[in-house]
Amino acid sequence: MNCLSFRRQLMVDPQQWDDALAAHAEQCPACARARERALGFEAALYAALLLEGDVAGADDAAAADAGGDDDDQAPPARTVHPFGRR
Repeated sequence: MNCLSFRRQLMVDPQQWDDALAAHAEQCPACARARERALGFEAALYAALLLEGDVAGADDAAAADAGGDDDDQAPPARTVHPFGRR
Protein backbone atom coordinates (compact mmCIF):
# COMPACT_ATOMS: atom_id res chain seq x y z
CA MET A 1 0.00 0.00 0.00
CA ASN A 2 1.19 3.51 -0.74
CA CYS A 3 0.34 6.84 0.89
CA LEU A 4 -2.22 7.80 -1.74
CA SER A 5 -4.30 4.64 -1.34
CA PHE A 6 -3.97 4.90 2.46
CA ARG A 7 -5.28 8.47 2.47
CA ARG A 8 -8.07 7.64 0.05
CA GLN A 9 -9.24 4.85 2.32
CA LEU A 10 -8.89 7.18 5.30
CA MET A 11 -11.27 9.67 3.66
CA VAL A 12 -13.78 6.93 2.83
CA ASP A 13 -13.96 5.42 6.32
CA PRO A 14 -11.48 6.44 9.03
CA GLN A 15 -12.91 3.79 11.35
CA GLN A 16 -11.97 0.91 9.05
CA TRP A 17 -8.65 -0.61 10.03
CA ASP A 18 -7.23 -3.69 8.38
CA ASP A 19 -3.81 -5.32 8.25
CA ALA A 20 -2.67 -3.43 5.14
CA LEU A 21 -3.59 -0.06 6.64
CA ALA A 22 -1.94 -0.94 9.93
CA ALA A 23 1.24 -2.07 8.18
CA HIS A 24 1.46 1.13 6.17
CA ALA A 25 0.81 3.33 9.20
CA GLU A 26 3.55 1.51 11.08
CA GLN A 27 6.03 2.32 8.30
CA CYS A 28 4.80 5.86 7.50
CA PRO A 29 4.62 8.35 10.39
CA ALA A 30 2.92 10.99 8.20
CA CYS A 31 0.02 8.65 7.39
CA ALA A 32 -0.20 7.54 11.02
CA ARG A 33 -0.58 11.22 12.03
CA ALA A 34 -3.17 11.71 9.29
CA ARG A 35 -5.19 8.84 10.74
CA GLU A 36 -4.99 10.32 14.22
CA ARG A 37 -6.22 13.67 12.89
CA ALA A 38 -9.06 11.98 11.00
CA LEU A 39 -10.11 10.03 14.08
CA GLY A 40 -9.98 13.22 16.16
CA PHE A 41 -12.21 14.96 13.63
CA GLU A 42 -14.64 12.04 13.63
CA ALA A 43 -14.80 12.13 17.44
CA ALA A 44 -15.43 15.89 17.46
CA LEU A 45 -18.12 15.52 14.82
CA TYR A 46 -19.78 12.72 16.77
CA ALA A 47 -19.71 14.81 19.96
CA ALA A 48 -21.23 17.79 18.13
CA LEU A 49 -24.02 15.62 16.76
CA LEU A 50 -24.73 14.25 20.22
CA LEU A 51 -24.85 17.78 21.60
CA GLU A 52 -27.17 18.86 18.78
CA GLY A 53 -29.43 15.90 19.52
CA ASP A 54 -29.55 16.80 23.21
CA VAL A 55 -30.59 20.37 22.44
CA ALA A 56 -33.29 19.24 20.01
CA GLY A 57 -34.53 16.69 22.52
CA ALA A 58 -34.72 19.36 25.22
CA ASP A 59 -36.79 21.59 22.94
CA ASP A 60 -39.19 18.74 22.18
CA ALA A 61 -39.53 17.92 25.87
CA ALA A 62 -40.22 21.56 26.73
CA ALA A 63 -42.94 21.75 24.09
CA ALA A 64 -44.53 18.55 25.39
CA ASP A 65 -44.43 19.85 28.97
CA ALA A 66 -46.09 23.08 27.89
CA GLY A 67 -48.90 21.11 26.32
CA GLY A 68 -48.20 22.75 22.97
CA ASP A 69 -49.81 21.38 19.87
CA ASP A 70 -47.44 20.92 16.96
CA ASP A 71 -50.21 21.89 14.51
CA ASP A 72 -50.19 25.48 15.85
CA GLN A 73 -46.52 26.04 15.11
CA ALA A 74 -45.47 28.44 12.37
CA PRO A 75 -43.99 26.87 9.23
CA PRO A 76 -40.21 26.58 9.17
CA ALA A 77 -38.30 29.59 7.92
CA ARG A 78 -37.36 29.62 4.27
CA THR A 79 -33.76 28.73 3.54
CA VAL A 80 -31.82 31.61 2.06
CA HIS A 81 -29.36 30.45 -0.55
CA PRO A 82 -26.17 32.32 -1.38
CA PHE A 83 -26.29 34.43 -4.52
CA GLY A 84 -30.09 34.21 -4.59
CA ARG A 85 -30.15 30.67 -6.00
CA ARG A 86 -32.92 28.28 -5.10
